[in-house]
Amino acid sequence: MKNVFYSLGLLVIVGLILISCSPSASSTEQSLLLAQATQSTADLVTVELTVQYDTAAVYNTVGQIIRFKYIVKMVKNDLTDNTPAIVTISGISAVCPDVNSINNLNDRFDPGEVLECSGDYIITQADLDNGSVTNTATASVYSVNSNTVNTTVPTVPARALALTVSASPNTYSQAGQTITYTYTIKNSGSSQLGPAQFMVTDALINNGAAFNCGDANVTIAPEATVTCTNTYQITANDLNATTVSNNATASGGDANPSQQASSPVTKTTSTSNTTTGSNIQHTVREGEWLWQIARCYGADPAKTVAANTQLSNTAEIKAGMIVTVPNVGSKGTVHAPPEPCVTKHLVQSGDTWSSIAAKYGADAGLLQIVNASTLTVGKEVKVPLYTAGLNIPVPGSSTTVTAVPSTTALTLSVTPSSTTYSQADQQITLNFVIKNSGNTTLGPAQFTVTDGLFNPSTFNCGPSNTTLSPGASTNCTMNYTITQTDMGAASIQFNSTASGGGAPTSPAVGTTISKAVSLITLSVTS
Repeated sequence: MKNVFYSLGLLVIVGLILISCSPSASSTEQSLLLAQATQSTADLVTVELTVQYDTAAVYNTVGQIIRFKYIVKMVKNDLTDNTPAIVTISGISAVCPDVNSINNLNDRFDPGEVLECSGDYIITQADLDNGSVTNTATASVYSVNSNTVNTTVPTVPARALALTVSASPNTYSQAGQTITYTYTIKNSGSSQLGPAQFMVTDALINNGAAFNCGDANVTIAPEATVTCTNTYQITANDLNATTVSNNATASGGDANPSQQASSPVTKTTSTSNTTTGSNIQHTVREGEWLWQIARCYGADPAKTVAANTQLSNTAEIKAGMIVTVPNVGSKGTVHAPPEPCVTKHLVQSGDTWSSIAAKYGADAGLLQIVNASTLTVGKEVKVPLYTAGLNIPVPGSSTTVTAVPSTTALTLSVTPSSTTYSQADQQITLNFVIKNSGNTTLGPAQFTVTDGLFNPSTFNCGPSNTTLSPGASTNCTMNYTITQTDMGAASIQFNSTASGGGAPTSPAVGTTISKAVSLITLSVTS
């Protein structure tokens, strides 16, 4: 470098001498020579840098090497001496060959010449967690810097999950409306995940507790997915907001939990086609009664009763009947149609009249009267919608809300396609039905059946996120192939149990398949 500055100094002196001593030089020529003599190295040298790496490679392993190629091009070199060029690269360290190993094989880095350097970077766990490696590089030749190049290399964790969520419908307008969320878990890493039980945690669903997504032993290849659904019921509080947002994460397969995903649903205002002040004919829906129908249309209940003289007993109206509702909207907002007037709620442990009423925007007193002042865990109650604020008192000085102790229980029934067998390789199909015989809702969960005659002995029965209300059931089938050993026995005995949903294992069910007896008739002729 000293040689460069020394050469520049001599050049300035010589230039000045030439200018002062040359009588034949024009003033323009003298100015040009002086300008060249006083230029800095940066004015005389232009360097260009490009950076490359193998974009086809997948960078997903700690210790894996990313090889950067630095391409240094001399665009301009107006230096007048042959000072050897020293090339350095900032950023991830690089190794460069000598300039005299390229093109004309001298020490001068001439315009148009290209020097290729390389630098290796070793991937760390932090790089995989961050999702990328960034290399900021600048080349320097004759102490002149090139352009700066920022190169970002994406990394892929070996085990990673991505979650997407969709809601159907994506709008709501009433309490009790059901929103179905679909969760899609994707293996966004580079290694196979599972077999494992994958889970979803959603603050809006299942009181924030994780629930199963997919089969209990599912395997997800890279870029493959597993899908499940769950439901949410719109509450009265949701009607006071403009949107309902969920926040969900996926986990399982020894991967870190996914980033949060959500699918907001937006409140809309249902518009009734009913003209205020008109008399309408209403088709009774399941669970409705005349006074509640009147409230749902914003009509006067007493006048609605009076308008239906065809009913000898207004308490005996049934679904499908046609009733008259006079002067709709005269006493309040018209909700029906399209909105329902009544919904049903499955009583859970800890529910009270007040908590149920608050959830659906109902009057607690009316709710209690309609359901005979009795809450039973695992049973449904009718909820009169759009009645909040009526402040209907409950008859009597005090009313006791009783909830029977919750019980969780499963029963299993087994039905074979045939009760006999007659040859090896014959297939017997067994249909298993798991029933919730308790009074508490079970799930969402993966229910299973265990029977030692199958391999594996425990297998899934029903969808992975099945919810069984009291009395509800789920079913599955399994095929059993008759063996030569079975042909040597008089019968096959299955002993099956069901489990899942937090309930105790069901009582064992024995199923016997008997070997058929073949009768041979021998006739003798003389």
